[in-house]
Amino acid sequence: MAKLTLEQYLKQVVSASTAQSYLYTINHFLATNPKAKRYQYKNIIAYMEQVSNKHSNVQYRVRILSAIKKYYDYLVMSGYRSDHPCKRLNVKIKGNQTIQVQDLFSSAELQLLLQRENRYQYLDVRNNVLLSLLIFQGLTSDEIIRLNVRDVDLEHGTIYIKGSTNLNKRTMDLVPRQMILFFKYINETREKLLRCQSDKLIITKLGKPISVDSVHAMIEPLKSLFTDRKLNPQTIRMSVICNWLNEKKLPLEKVQELAGHKWPGTTEKYFKMNSLQQREMINRYFPSI
Repeated sequence: MAKLTLEQYLKQVVSASTAQSYLYTINHFLATNPKAKRYQYKNIIAYMEQVSNKHSNVQYRVRILSAIKKYYDYLVMSGYRSDHPCKRLNVKIKGNQTIQVQDLFSSAELQLLLQRENRYQYLDVRNNVLLSLLIFQGLTSDEIIRLNVRDVDLEHGTIYIKGSTNLNKRTMDLVPRQMILFFKYINETREKLLRCQSDKLIITKLGKPISVDSVHAMIEPLKSLFTDRKLNPQTIRMSVICNWLNEKKLPLEKVQELAGHKWPGTTEKYFKMNSLQQREMINRYFPSI
């Protein structure tokens, strides 16, 4: 079987427009660094320092580093290298707030949200579908309200998440307990709730497509479970991402994909670091930015 070219690989892992942008950046990098295939961490640092001296725009440097990381991802995937020289390297962005991971929720705590009962008929199933999308897939409220019934593929056990300005599109696996839940909701509960023609997956008790405000309102009664911390769709999503990295120990690039983050630096903020790692982060390149 023929190996993928760099361009083919990029088109598989990022959007078409991003792939072209990355390819242009990588080709320039290779043209000016003919030995890049064997570069080590220090060589990437030296190159990025050159970029920093020429370009003051931080986001520009982030894009360059993201493209270079994908180049080395390709080399590892293709078997040309067994190591990734800059996998954990990141551009420090001024004003980029650190995630306060100690204020987030563990996976066990998030599971408690599924134990709530509802006084309205059929809402238990609907609410558990919605809550499961928050605590297992880490979706945003906006992503949830934009889901259509056809985005759920029960045959393959997946759900398709549409892309947006801030997040990438992606297809995510459903966990086993969601399979029966989604089947019952789509084929029974949703049909009984529906009052108007709509392809939207999540329906309100009045039979209409749910709104972002409704998603937040559904979480409101659950706040009594955690009176010492903020509970809302955003902190649930942040907790899920944090748990993927720190509880499940998933690779950074996998978590970036699952979360839909456009840049690895966004995902990296969720790492729980020990004191040595914190010192390394402080001294990471561009510390004056």
